[in-house]
Amino acid sequence: MTKFLALILFVTTYYGVRAQGDYKVHSHNDYQHEYPFWNAYVSGATSIEVDIFLKNGDLYVAHETHEIAAKKTLETLYLEKLKGLMHSENLREIQLLIDIKSEAYSTLDKLIALLEKYPMLLKSGKVRFVISGNRPKLADYKNYPDYILFDHQNLNDLGTSYLEKVALISLSFKDFSVWNGYGRIVEPELITVKKAIQKAHNFKKPFRFWDTPDTKTAWARFSQLGVDYINTDKPEQVSPYLEKLDTNSLENTVTIDTYVPKHKHNSENHPTNIILMVGDGNGLGQITAAMIANKGQLTILGIKDIGLVKTAAYDDLITDSAAGDTAIATGFKTNNRAIGVGPDGKALKNILEYTRDKGFNTGIITTDDIFGATPASFYAHRIERNNTEGILEDLNNSSLAFFITSGKREGLTTSNKFVTQELEAFESFKQPTAVYLKENQDGKGLSKSVKKALQVLSAKKEPFFLMVEGAKIDNGGHANNINMIVEEMFDFDLAIAEALRFSDASKNTLVIITADHETSGLGIVGGEEAKGIIRGDFLSLDHTGIMVPLFAYGPMADRFTGTYENTEIYWKILSVLGWRTK
Repeated sequence: MTKFLALILFVTTYYGVRAQGDYKVHSHNDYQHEYPFWNAYVSGATSIEVDIFLKNGDLYVAHETHEIAAKKTLETLYLEKLKGLMHSENLREIQLLIDIKSEAYSTLDKLIALLEKYPMLLKSGKVRFVISGNRPKLADYKNYPDYILFDHQNLNDLGTSYLEKVALISLSFKDFSVWNGYGRIVEPELITVKKAIQKAHNFKKPFRFWDTPDTKTAWARFSQLGVDYINTDKPEQVSPYLEKLDTNSLENTVTIDTYVPKHKHNSENHPTNIILMVGDGNGLGQITAAMIANKGQLTILGIKDIGLVKTAAYDDLITDSAAGDTAIATGFKTNNRAIGVGPDGKALKNILEYTRDKGFNTGIITTDDIFGATPASFYAHRIERNNTEGILEDLNNSSLAFFITSGKREGLTTSNKFVTQELEAFESFKQPTAVYLKENQDGKGLSKSVKKALQVLSAKKEPFFLMVEGAKIDNGGHANNINMIVEEMFDFDLAIAEALRFSDASKNTLVIITADHETSGLGIVGGEEAKGIIRGDFLSLDHTGIMVPLFAYGPMADRFTGTYENTEIYWKILSVLGWRTK
């Protein structure tokens, strides 16, 4: 009883404002749900199906005669609920598809008599009563009141004399295909399915298949084919899934150029320079989505030395960016939310500090704020990632030569340590330098920054360590927005192209590309590579524990293959530089 009351409370605060998409969801055999009517209505179903029997002068809701129960009548389960919504002025448009299981004429006569007791529903224009199952003869459709419409179930006997009484056309899907809702419909069956839908639409009537597979793949496919009512026993799952089809789908029309790496480095030579590139939240799903959107091409796909990285934090299987990047930057696991400190809160020496002590120039490029968790993990030491004041204090006390960011300037205006330059004017870092990007970078802010930074660094005689973050791939994952993921991944891949191009020219620069974690559990569930079409699905709005790929290019890149913990990245870098091992 408590669960039912909670559901009713939820309905009264929710149904009045539910957004409706262009699709329509049909709740098949709705009366079999734990809460008939409410389950479908709250879930946003546009059409609700109820089977009825006429017995002893009453209309009972049941699929078989032996299921008839005294309290389960059409009136109590459906009409009274519609009336209640009408009185509260929260009734939205709904189709009640009444499937007659007993003799057609007598049952329909009783139904009309019952409906006449609810004039407010008949006159509201919000409830459409559609008769399915056992129906009168076609010639008799016209003899019924205007509020009685019919679910027609034949494409070969449609005539103009009764079309105005036909609300929709419904056919058994199994008459056209044996598809089980996974994979694809075979082409010959797909052709017959399309013809049936088109024939119904030629008569300007909505179309529904019944006896359909009930999977996510099927819901999306039927929606794409133009099926007007998606038949389901799971309206609570279908409505939210279909509502997200637009943001989960992408047809890309603008591709990016890619660079083909030359692979001519001497694998036995130690690298002089390191470029570490972190795609925040960037997993195989995100890379695959960008690849399909770019019609099969990405610069990152030309790299041959690939590893898999485990991302768990010290205190949780699922890491945040703070713990994930601290592990990469310092070689030690730590708790979530910690920046550059161990589980005991003590500072850990990071890779930028280590290389700076060895005479390297060090820089950070990020599309996040410079005090964001990822960049901060390479210069700060704080137990809480939200301690912005403390992180900025560490930045001002750091030996960082420069940083380039798309983020905010806050917190640095009172510091005399970092001089501010525009990207175009950035030529040197005689004094520690801050570059803040202007907003309009045509989706190439990161790649432009990497190109400029490498020009400046290459003019120096000292070796360098450059950390580059594509931060907003993570934002797209958290938003479950495949468009944002692809846009940010494109910029990241363009930046990768700049790094690989520099590595080929210098012959002494190792480029390492990885992620601190995967975000959203993005899966590719449909699309067409030749056309740049993707349909994705998301497991979560949060980070996941899925391993992330690592791509290495340049001298000693083969040392980064295999499967290992994120902490090993730090130790492998020190090893290829010839300094120390763990």
